[in-house]
Amino acid sequence: MASETHIVLGTCHHDCPDSCGWEVSVENGVAVKLRGNSEHPFSQGELCPKVNRFLERVYSPERILYPLARTGPKGSGEFRQITWDEALGIVAERVHSVINDFGGEAVMPWGSAGTQGLIQMNSLDRRFFTKIGSSRQVDSLCGATAKVGASLTLGSPLSSDPMDIEFSQLILLWGTNTRLANRHLWPFIEKARSRGAKVVVIDPLRTMTAESADVFVQPLPGTDVALMLAMMHILIRDNLVDHDYLEKYTDGFDELSVQVAQWTPLRAAQVCGISVDDIESLAHDYGTIRPSFIRTLIGAEHRQHGAMFFRTLSCLPMLVGAWREKGGGFARSVGSYAAVNVDDSVFTVDSLSAGQERRPLSMNEIGQVLNDENLDPTVKALFVYNGNPLVTAPNAELIRRGLEREDLFTVVSEQFMTDTARYADVIFPACTQIEQVDVVPAWGHLYLGWNEKAI
Repeated sequence: MASETHIVLGTCHHDCPDSCGWEVSVENGVAVKLRGNSEHPFSQGELCPKVNRFLERVYSPERILYPLARTGPKGSGEFRQITWDEALGIVAERVHSVINDFGGEAVMPWGSAGTQGLIQMNSLDRRFFTKIGSSRQVDSLCGATAKVGASLTLGSPLSSDPMDIEFSQLILLWGTNTRLANRHLWPFIEKARSRGAKVVVIDPLRTMTAESADVFVQPLPGTDVALMLAMMHILIRDNLVDHDYLEKYTDGFDELSVQVAQWTPLRAAQVCGISVDDIESLAHDYGTIRPSFIRTLIGAEHRQHGAMFFRTLSCLPMLVGAWREKGGGFARSVGSYAAVNVDDSVFTVDSLSAGQERRPLSMNEIGQVLNDENLDPTVKALFVYNGNPLVTAPNAELIRRGLEREDLFTVVSEQFMTDTARYADVIFPACTQIEQVDVVPAWGHLYLGWNEKAI
């Protein structure tokens, strides 16, 4: 019997700015090959090493394929296979009991970015938890402080289209290892280079991107803001600012001038561990070369005062009017464009929760929350999906202690037996991206990707 082969188009779901397009070859219901979609306008047929081997994940013998119920002590990894009906029945009974005895807010959802799709990440889960009146997850594990920092300066977290970087003449890659973490943007940078663009990498680490730069500036870790303030000092001192743009589109220039006056190049050099000449050269390039484009990602937010990095950095393009030109501006994340164009109110409408204001609980503080006996009510049921908090959230030992509670009913949706899943009372098998339909936004380009179920 001849095999039947067809191609199914999809989009990568990983928490990465590139959201690459792929195509899956399916023979008689089995995915036999996954490769990049050459027609995707951003990724252009290239996938990263991780995704090139994605089918190994799909068909791994370690996949969880059936619902499981715990039979041994929490954390032992001892489970028995059960039916879907049995699993749903157990969860429904236990959660119903928790809500009756303690109220809906005794239920805590914890969902992260295991998939970035609009359907699988942020839709029906929100509708379900709103309907039962659970506590509300506050998303603060990644991206939150960067978003706030940029918004404090720009008024919103929206940014330039990263693909416009190919029209720039000066590219500052600040705190981002683009060739590794945003690899599909690099060809657009090379296009700009072919037109004479200068590429500057500013990073405390000498990364592979730094090795490919025309200029590498290496401030001491955590001193980026001092460098930014000194650059602004020089731009204002040497009258390299766009006064017309500032007058039309900004507020607070006079106040900013007072603040940066104290940040001389000498002071910044002493703080940052780089030379005054390097600071002067960087600032003068930024003040004179057009168009200029600043590209950063979210690594810099993962430290104390991370929001201030983005708040300060986003002042620079305002001073020189970089937003005026194609190929100019500032790009952190464009994910907010999808947010402003998608009406997701259906998932959290007041009618689902009778207008009740649900208690916020930080996903970042799951360890503290699970062990807080003063919460009213304390958390009695936990749903974990799209993530592995015991590995990815802060304070692992505190989280472990919370998961060990015998009075905590834990439900985990997972593809594999993760550290967190070992503490579950019930585990539901989760699909991989080629086993589900989704719509995938990107935070590194402006395209929305369709993902068709392949198998």
